[in-house]
Amino acid sequence: MTPKWDEWIRQGLVGLVMAAGLYAGVRADLATLHERTAQALKQAEKAHDRIDALSTRKEN
Repeated sequence: MTPKWDEWIRQGLVGLVMAAGLYAGVRADLATLHERTAQALKQAEKAHDRIDALSTRKEN
């Protein structure tokens, strides 16, 4: 029984394509998570500024 090289090559190519798709999906998820985190930090900073403005207004 000799191995059929075309089947091995096909399996290898399928594996590479699947790995590339998985990699691209993970990268997209990480990019989305990074953007959401950046937006949350901006919103938190604005909220802190509003709280600081309210606390200084009460002190005066």
